[in-house]
Amino acid sequence: MKRILPLILLTIGWATAMAQSITIKGKINDGETNEAVVGANVAVKGTTKGTSTDASGNFSLVVDKGVTLIVSSIGYDNAEVVAGTEELTIRLRPNDRTLSEVVVVGYGVQKKANLTGAVTQLKSADLLKRQVGTTSNLLQGLAPGVSVFQGSGKPGADSPAIRIRGIGSIFSSQAPLILIDGIVSSLDNVDANAIESITVLKDAASTAIYGSRAANGVVLVRTKRGGTGGIKVGYNVFVTKQEATNIPEKVSAVEHMELSNVAQRNQTGNPNAFVFSQALIDKYKNTAPDNLEVFDNDWVKLLFTNSGLMQNHNITVEAGSEKASLFASVSYLNQQGLIPNNSFNRFDLRLNPDIRFNDKFRVTSVLFYNQSTRTEPAGGTPEFIIRQAIGLPATGPAKFGDGMYGDAGQSNRRNPLGQAESSGLFQVTRPNMMGKVTFLYTPIKSLEIEASAAREQWHPYAKRFQKNYNVYAPNIANRSYDLVAPYPGTNALSERDTTSYRTTLLAQATYTYRDTKNEIKFLVGAQTEEGTNRTLSASRSDFINEELPYLSLGGANRDNSGGANEYALAGFYGRVNYAFQDKYLLEVNGRYDGSSRFSQALNRQWGFFPSASAGWVFSNEKFFSGLSSVISFAKIRASYGTLGNQGVPELYPFAGTYNSGNDYYFNNAINQGLALTDAVNAGTTWEKSTQFDLGVDFQLLKGLTITADYYVRKISDILMRRPIPGYVGLNPALLNLGKMENRGWEVSATYRNRIGGLRYDVTGVLSDVRNKVTELPGVPYIDEGLLRSAEGYALRSYFGYQAIGYFQSREDIASSPTHFFNPAPGDIKYADLNGDGKVNNDDRTFIGNNFPRYEYSINANLAYGLFDLNLFGQGVARKENYISGTGAWPFFAGDFIPSLLSFHKDYWTPENPNAAFPRLLPAIGVNGTNSSFWVKNSAYFRLKNVNLGVRVPDNLIRKLGVGSARFYVSAQNLFTLTPFWKGFDPEINNNTAEFYPLMKTYTVGLNLKF
Repeated sequence: MKRILPLILLTIGWATAMAQSITIKGKINDGETNEAVVGANVAVKGTTKGTSTDASGNFSLVVDKGVTLIVSSIGYDNAEVVAGTEELTIRLRPNDRTLSEVVVVGYGVQKKANLTGAVTQLKSADLLKRQVGTTSNLLQGLAPGVSVFQGSGKPGADSPAIRIRGIGSIFSSQAPLILIDGIVSSLDNVDANAIESITVLKDAASTAIYGSRAANGVVLVRTKRGGTGGIKVGYNVFVTKQEATNIPEKVSAVEHMELSNVAQRNQTGNPNAFVFSQALIDKYKNTAPDNLEVFDNDWVKLLFTNSGLMQNHNITVEAGSEKASLFASVSYLNQQGLIPNNSFNRFDLRLNPDIRFNDKFRVTSVLFYNQSTRTEPAGGTPEFIIRQAIGLPATGPAKFGDGMYGDAGQSNRRNPLGQAESSGLFQVTRPNMMGKVTFLYTPIKSLEIEASAAREQWHPYAKRFQKNYNVYAPNIANRSYDLVAPYPGTNALSERDTTSYRTTLLAQATYTYRDTKNEIKFLVGAQTEEGTNRTLSASRSDFINEELPYLSLGGANRDNSGGANEYALAGFYGRVNYAFQDKYLLEVNGRYDGSSRFSQALNRQWGFFPSASAGWVFSNEKFFSGLSSVISFAKIRASYGTLGNQGVPELYPFAGTYNSGNDYYFNNAINQGLALTDAVNAGTTWEKSTQFDLGVDFQLLKGLTITADYYVRKISDILMRRPIPGYVGLNPALLNLGKMENRGWEVSATYRNRIGGLRYDVTGVLSDVRNKVTELPGVPYIDEGLLRSAEGYALRSYFGYQAIGYFQSREDIASSPTHFFNPAPGDIKYADLNGDGKVNNDDRTFIGNNFPRYEYSINANLAYGLFDLNLFGQGVARKENYISGTGAWPFFAGDFIPSLLSFHKDYWTPENPNAAFPRLLPAIGVNGTNSSFWVKNSAYFRLKNVNLGVRVPDNLIRKLGVGSARFYVSAQNLFTLTPFWKGFDPEINNNTAEFYPLMKTYTVGLNLKF
């Protein structure tokens, strides 16, 4: 009995203790947004016992009833609750929400505070303040280190070039990898209203998990998903009026004739030479234009007659419960151009359904359909038609009546109005469809298994039918117009049909372990991608009936062609993240990638791309606690890794391919022949990019956030062609030879505050990157005419003579070094750089480049009561631009009889020795030689966007029966400050006046929620 009694007492004590223990389950939410807080620590006060929340903000913990739980998470004030019930809902009060945000990264998400790579995330609210036709334009100025250049305002073709941290290659792809919901796509394939966030991965640590496609950075787009709060409907609409930001001013008809005579006299040296008689000039001066004998046409005004209106309609639906949810978005965009028969329209349908079968298994999917149609005149590109309008003389006949076009003063009778209005249509229709299904299984709390399959198909179809239009000439005697001939004299039809498929399969698993001090996450996965492209094209000419543009009705020049190609990618990837006490952070990434673009026989298909990064949140150290009121968060991070670029110019650079069209004569007949025309390097492989990044993140004074990075990005094994002797009879092979580097830094700062009822935030971004070619083995330079790449200089720098003013007199010419031409006073003088007494090819040098330096932006948001205002400005502090051809050079076109522009009137004469332009000549001649004279400062600041909105008061909202309503007006590209040439846009590089101007827009819009 004495032995049994202690055992009975021990059992009773143990049972009593167990009876007082309970299993606490709870969910931790953001106190302002009600969003789940991921990775929050839940600890029993005074002990080391605790747990952390999962991806849905849930936790479970066995504790004694009545103990106090301490809940903490970076970016939130700590909360204490008593474990008195078995179900808890805890709301944390944010002290700075930016640190607790969940950021999308490669194949997963992370808390922003725990990031060790260079990552920028943009939320939906950041993107919807600007109204544009293509979503990619929204990135401009918002992400440090991301250069966005818009080179055209043409409807459907105004997508900008995106460069992340400089130039990534010479001849291979320089564009970042863009993924929408994990699938390779175009940023312009998604309406901004459907985007939840855009994340830009910039350094090797954040991008290495994408391996051979990540050398130029990665852009991740996550679209919205349905919620659990019933049905919500939104309607967003805007209407925009577009007009050209810059168009150069032309001279009048009289000025054209007088200045033509000046140029002729300068050319011939005969003071009495003329092109237009004085009698004709006097007639034009004394007679109003009558469109019969006297013409003074403003070709640009006559051409820019389209409405330029753009409208966008979008409906979104969010619906769901705990078991199923749906996000749906339907959009329609119609954008009219500036010239006739130039437009773009797009229809988008996106369905994002989710099904949760139970706590362990759920299915998410994406269904997307998009169809766009771009329309242009068939007789010439809009850019070429606009160049003619800028360059043609005002004296040329334009249009006499409906369907009656003049010859524009051209010997070939080509008229830009006729080309725009009556030359037929060129249309490209592009249907695009994608479906993706993802299975997510959580067998245990800390393990998530994911498998997905996606299939995308796009089917662009292009049709060009060029018609004739009639050219007339004035009959002065009869005061009428006579038909001269149709232009171009032959009609023609061409069609091209392309079908492309891409299939992506993925499987991955994520395991997370957390305790009160440690958090470690493992990710492993595999992915494959296969693509197929097929094309078929045909053409004919001489159609009897131009109203029936069908191939079978063409009578001559019958032709057809077709082809197909395939490619495949495969990759195995992994990542380990470790955090100790939210102070010491470590991340290791790796991907083993294979590409069909390289030789399997020589073991060139596979490569390994690793990266490592670390971070130290030193503000969490005890020694830093005294500064917590000034600096609430401070982190230093560093990363290093290697990436690949498999976007080489050819799909099969390792193999010899036969080219058709090499016919040969044999047996008294011409026989169809195929030939190998390119040398082959079977050892071709990917280009490599190695990047080091050092960054800091600060939160100061509870309202100021600062992020800064310095990086060095070295690109090696750049593919290029080393010249080979001509007697080989083949074009050079692609070799992995070159090296290049980008060095840069970037700073972003945001300040948020509230003054009474005024809430505001201001974000400033400043970045700089310098590019330099470091090695071109066996090649002294790569010459591309005006552009040259050489060791020690930026890629594709301008190369030419150094201009040092004008020859002012015959004596000046005699005392100057001899030039490669016979100069006259008023010609451009060039520097004798090598001092040998003569100016020739040996005196050419590098004279600039057009890559921007010191890009900056400022973005301000203000809200007071019912009103909100956004101001966004963007600029470049240092940029050089080369101007040439039509628009730059007076009386120059190359392919039509040209005029000149108003600023050309400031030309050299003995009385005007410091003029803006050299002496006038009928053709530019030697003054158009590549030189620094034509390199112009194109730095600029542009007020990119102004958006003023007002919410409808709640009492009126209730009467209208809607959830909320906001009206707004906005303007884009409202004004630009630049020293660049008036009439030309500083964003458009290497301008020759063959451009489609960027758009200044004025918008009225409405956002409704039901």
